[in-house]
Amino acid sequence: MAGALAAFFGCPLGGSLFAMEVNSRFGIEYFEHTLEAILCGEICLVVFRALAGLPIQAIWDISDDKLEATSVVDILYGCVLGLLGAGVAWGFANFHWKVMHMFQHFNLLKNERAIHRAMAGAVVVVLMGMLVPQTMFWGEFEFETIATMAPTKDLMHIWPTSGLLGFEMDSFGSAMIVGVAKLIAISFTVSGGYRGGYIFPAFAAAAALGRAISILCPFIPVQLCVLCMAAALNVALTRTALATTLILAYLSGEQNSISAILAASLVSLFATGYMPFIRSQMVRADLDASLYYSEDYPEEAFSMTPMADVHKMSNTTTTPGAVQGRKSNGGVQVV
Repeated sequence: MAGALAAFFGCPLGGSLFAMEVNSRFGIEYFEHTLEAILCGEICLVVFRALAGLPIQAIWDISDDKLEATSVVDILYGCVLGLLGAGVAWGFANFHWKVMHMFQHFNLLKNERAIHRAMAGAVVVVLMGMLVPQTMFWGEFEFETIATMAPTKDLMHIWPTSGLLGFEMDSFGSAMIVGVAKLIAISFTVSGGYRGGYIFPAFAAAAALGRAISILCPFIPVQLCVLCMAAALNVALTRTALATTLILAYLSGEQNSISAILAASLVSLFATGYMPFIRSQMVRADLDASLYYSEDYPEEAFSMTPMADVHKMSNTTTTPGAVQGRKSNGGVQVV
């Protein structure tokens, strides 16, 4: 998984960390194989890009003027944008769960109803695309068009690019429409059983919302509005604060924005700590257990007694981390 994501994103460290973080809801819990995963990602990136003849480089150009530096104020902007992105993620998560509940209510999630499920999802996705062309496809190539508010004629995979109504993303209202419509399309794409997932589609939706914010707050650099919103929304859904920061900074060629993106990612991670979105993410039971020890353990073990003497006091096997600690309900917690 680390190798595949590193090759896919073109960012070996970010892709590998994404594979490590996405398994859990709060940080890298499967840390034992972090270096092996990063090495695998680096090797897989080299092999894949060499065989495919693809360069390893940024793929988006959000602004002609790259950020030359990041100030403390920019980091504060990142924190605020992180909270906004977390709020958007909360709204999207509740909407998506209701959509999934609707599909379940009509028995569309069963394998024997796969065709009906696909048709139900396609009706909404295609309708959104006909009205708002920027919502089509998964967003990797559409991200730059949305982030720069370029005309629809620059959309790479859509024809006719103007859609039914000649929609253009050229104002605060139209940017908000693109962001909301894209979130709706994401939900029905996943509910309908189609490919695309959440990562790049969430980036695209957040890019539109970020541009809307930049219109309201022109004193915030456009790059920060777009990238921090993208980071906050994706982190709230996937719980990948470190990986998302590196991936967005690398793909956009905005390395100087890392501090602000990281601030947005961390704020979003903490703000949505009690909003699990990917249900398969689990807390490692062995890590929780390693923090607690039985109350039957001898009291002397929690003094500065040398470890050799502690073993003499009890037949219970211990670890160096248990030498100092405090009692808590149901056991002793390492300090």
